[in-house]
Amino acid sequence: MTTLKLNGLQVAFHDHLLDRPSAIAQEVMAGGRIGVDHRLHIYHNAYRVRLLENLQDAFEKTSAYLGDSTFESSALAFIEERPPRHRNLRWHGAEFPQWLAARFPQDGDIAELALIDWTLRQAFDGPNATPVQPAELASLSAEDWASVGFQFVPTLFIAPLRFNTVNIWHAIDQEQAPPAAETLSQPTWILIWRKAWQPHFRTLQAVEHAALLQLQDGASFAQVCAALSEQFSDQEAASVAAASLRTWLQDALIGEVTGVPA
Repeated sequence: MTTLKLNGLQVAFHDHLLDRPSAIAQEVMAGGRIGVDHRLHIYHNAYRVRLLENLQDAFEKTSAYLGDSTFESSALAFIEERPPRHRNLRWHGAEFPQWLAARFPQDGDIAELALIDWTLRQAFDGPNATPVQPAELASLSAEDWASVGFQFVPTLFIAPLRFNTVNIWHAIDQEQAPPAAETLSQPTWILIWRKAWQPHFRTLQAVEHAALLQLQDGASFAQVCAALSEQFSDQEAASVAAASLRTWLQDALIGEVTGVPA
């Protein structure tokens, strides 16, 4: 039996858990009813069981969609290829949607569903923000509106969708049989964020998606309205802009008003 220092013991034990060459067995005192190899195997297995449970919890809808056996085999393969790199288990799984896309290249709906699962979880405990209230915008002058822009809440996330994944998610959430995966006929995006203490998501059409991207890139609301005027009549553009702004306020998406002259 050798006498490794604490750091050496930790490294040796970690190597054992990851199936790397390890001297940890030489550091464990023999004796009792359970042999050294068996004891180490218990920890080796418990490590994977805990990580599997974490992925099952974070990807609840994806697990239900794939079924216990397929999800478990996929998750365990992911664990072997991508062991945690952070002390906090919150981050283990960030690469799982992309990993699933490579594992199931003909079934892009699986990766999309996993992305929804993961992003909703991240929105749940993401950074806090106090959303802008309508009264704050009502106090702005006409001159202010020429330069006003918006900074959105930090939990806001936008991603493209190619499949009817939202319908699949809702069916699973309602404990119904999910519909067959289908490719969408029109470009669609999903918007995920947290309102109060509850994660939310909804789909975006091209017009609202373009407006949100413009504002995220630093455009003013007036510039967004001008871009809408290139697609619609002045009356229609004003109506679309007003409806979008109203929705963003109701959804508590706007975190800060920018560009207001001092």
